[in-house]
Formats: sequence, structure tokens, C-alpha cells
Amino acid sequence: MSLRIFIGLFVVILFTQFQIELNLLEVNIPVTGQSLAVLLVAYVLGLKEGTISILLYLIIGLLGVPIFADGGNGVSAFTGNSGGYLIGFLFGGILSGFLSERLKNTFMNSLLAALFGTLVILLFGVTRLAFNLGISDALLYGFNPFVLGGLIKILLGGLLGWLIKKGLTSKG
Repeated sequence: MSLRIFIGLFVVILFTQFQIELNLLEVNIPVTGQSLAVLLVAYVLGLKEGTISILLYLIIGLLGVPIFADGGNGVSAFTGNSGGYLIGFLFGGILSGFLSERLKNTFMNSLLAALFGTLVILLFGVTRLAFNLGISDALLYGFNPFVLGGLIKILLGGLLGWLIKKGLTSKG
């Protein structure tokens, strides 16, 4: 395994441990570093290395290591309500890595990669929830609470992705 893939895996595991609750307009908004890290790693490392980092993260969690948000792990994490988001991480990361390789590294393109990757993650998550809760409740519990946090992470991820990739490419 290359050092870049290992660092990508480490970043995703590390960022997953960060979780804050924003209380805006009397609404608690959960913000975790998990989706931010997945999309950031994919954007910076590109399609192949980013995808491998994300796959390793998902496999390690599936095997029972408590590395998902709130210490989640195992098959139950994938079959439960968060399972769609976990699968969405892979496909959102693939899209972000793909866009990173196809588009010039600008702040706007990095923002677009973060936006589209986030939309893919939410699509998978809400679709999975809809099977258990129905579409109305899936949107209510699986989309609405994450919009503001998602926007913050898109802006932060877009900025960090652009700057980190710019720094890495200027060094060699």
C-alpha cells in the first residue's frame, strides 16, 4: 500500500472522530468530519488512490473495527439507517476523485467536486432511509438536518481541497 493511500485512510479515520452539534434557530445540526474527509481525500489523491483509501476505510469498519461515526462498525452499520451514507461515501468519493483528475484545480472546481460528491452521499443515504421510513420521513430525518452542515463542509472541503492539491502539485 502506498504512503499516500495510508495517509488518506488515516485522515478519514481521524476526521470521522470529530463531531459537533450546531444549534441554529433552535435546531440541532449534527456535523461530522466523515463526509468532509472522504471527499477531501478523494479530491486530493485522485480517483484511484482516493477510492482505495475509502474502500479500505469501509472494509475495516465492516470487519468490526469501530471507526465509523459514533463508533459504528460491522454489518449492522451497513444494514442500518446509516448504511446508505456509508455506500454513498464510496460513490461520492469516486465522483470527487474523477472530477479532480478531469478538471483544472481551481477553487470553483474543488467546490463543485465537494458539492456533487455530497449530493451523491445524500442521495444514497436518503434512498436507503426511504426503504425503512418512506420518502417523506427519509427527507425529514436524513436530508433536512444535514443541509446546513453539508454546505459548511462543501465550502471548507472546497477550500482545503484546492489549497492542499495546489500545494502538492507545486512541490512536485
